[in-house]
Amino acid sequence: MFEPKSNAVSEVLKWLGESGVHQSHVKFSYAGDHLLLDLSVREATLLLETTFHHQTHQETGQEQIACQHYYIPESLAESIDYILAVSPAPTSTDCPQSSTVPPPPVPTHKQIPRQQIVLNDEVTASAPLPPNCFVQTTLACLRNLYKISNDVLPHPNNSFGVFEPAWISWLPEDLDEFFTHQQKNLVGHRPKVSAVNGGYLQRNCTGKVWNQEPNLDFEYTMALTSPQEVTNVQVGSYEQVGNLNDMLAAFDQYYCDPIDSRHKKYPESYPPGCNATTCDCGSSSPPKVLSISWGWTEAGFTSNYLQRQCLEFLKLGLMGTTVVVSVSDHGTASGGGAFCIDDIEGNGTGGRFSPTFPSSCPWVTSVGGTQMLQPTNLQIPTATTNETAFRKFVSNQTASSGGGFSNVFLAPPYQIPNVAVYKDIERSHLDRIQDRFSSTGRGYPDVAARADDYWIVTNGTWKTVSGTSASNPVFASIITLINSERMHAGKGPVGFINPVLYSNPDMLNDIVTGANQGCGIDPAFRATHGWDAVTGLGSPDYERMRRLFMSLP
Repeated sequence: MFEPKSNAVSEVLKWLGESGVHQSHVKFSYAGDHLLLDLSVREATLLLETTFHHQTHQETGQEQIACQHYYIPESLAESIDYILAVSPAPTSTDCPQSSTVPPPPVPTHKQIPRQQIVLNDEVTASAPLPPNCFVQTTLACLRNLYKISNDVLPHPNNSFGVFEPAWISWLPEDLDEFFTHQQKNLVGHRPKVSAVNGGYLQRNCTGKVWNQEPNLDFEYTMALTSPQEVTNVQVGSYEQVGNLNDMLAAFDQYYCDPIDSRHKKYPESYPPGCNATTCDCGSSSPPKVLSISWGWTEAGFTSNYLQRQCLEFLKLGLMGTTVVVSVSDHGTASGGGAFCIDDIEGNGTGGRFSPTFPSSCPWVTSVGGTQMLQPTNLQIPTATTNETAFRKFVSNQTASSGGGFSNVFLAPPYQIPNVAVYKDIERSHLDRIQDRFSSTGRGYPDVAARADDYWIVTNGTWKTVSGTSASNPVFASIITLINSERMHAGKGPVGFINPVLYSNPDMLNDIVTGANQGCGIDPAFRATHGWDAVTGLGSPDYERMRRLFMSLP
């Protein structure tokens, strides 16, 4: 269903030949749906009638070669999705001395990992005391708040994976310290590692940038789904940090870069940084649930590039995989910093709203953040009375749940009625900021979960962290438990769940207070009854979700 039309390759090759590109400069992917051209910048300039520029990323210092526009014959418009400039991959030599230095760089045509903000709030030398669930989050708080069962037996055919790029590594001693106090039966247990393109797990570099995200991911996913085995989908090598493209290529051989059997005969034809053991093409089976607590700026890529990658998430849904993605913590901005489109000052305080990808892809389930309102006369927090949109001021900046509308993807049919109701309720407010977002875009997030003050162990220390990086693995864990229950009943995994969620919003806890902010707008998108562009349809209720999904075929 997804392969190129039969004459696409021959038509492109004909054009290249007529333009003076010899066939020896063209390499094919597994299915012939990617072509790699070995050209000089001058030759590419002439072929595409454009001008290439050197670009340097202000935050990371990464350099790349790129052009703003290029031209191809109109007759090939239906044959070519996108063209990217690819530079040789730089390599790393040592562990950087500063924990604030990002992992080694990646090829410029790949996605550079952009971690969600995870805010350090408190540090203590020992395990947390019995929790006050209004002001901190533990396993017990989550199980009580979302009615999560702790006695679901894993089904042997069930699987749960968490994406991490190379160099970003959990620490065994941190897992054991967390489990000793929170889930004793898991002491000594480790994630199963599924290595893609090397799957480099390092133990030499310690600090927030290296260990905090994976420690958070695996401490909570392993505990919430225990004794379900959790897989660490570790992507990339020492020399080349992995990304979503690499992972998707490992799941789907037809999405691969030009890496095929001919490389075994001609090793020199491998892309930079790859060899016979580090470039995987269709080598891995996707898990039944895939958690991705990473995000990128939608505006950083061409729309065709994003559309093509988004189709891979659609394929995973059709194969029975639920892809769960966090929305970031910059509100209506995105990226490693608070990036806004056409921000003249460049400081995140102006410009149009900048959506986050892949949470803006219609074929994933994107997860926003909530936090607890302070109690009045209530002693035990409940989701229906005490959750509000995530918003936290730390270190002279405000973090709030990502949310909004895509500039690339149209609203999918399954959410059009819900989005229409939201826009009608919020009409007067949205009319005032209508020039900041796309009125026809896919709305996100789809759901939300608690994002504030999670107790974790990282680098031997207990601390609290916040952000939708925490919300995401919680929701993914709940779907994993439901999958096991369905499988024990002789049913299949739930797969792509969004149409069911939007058709049955009552199985979630509707969040009706709070708002996000960003790009100089505060409030930006406000929570309200029904779906909204900051908490989605609401937070999970395991019992109601289980009943609904168990009732389906």
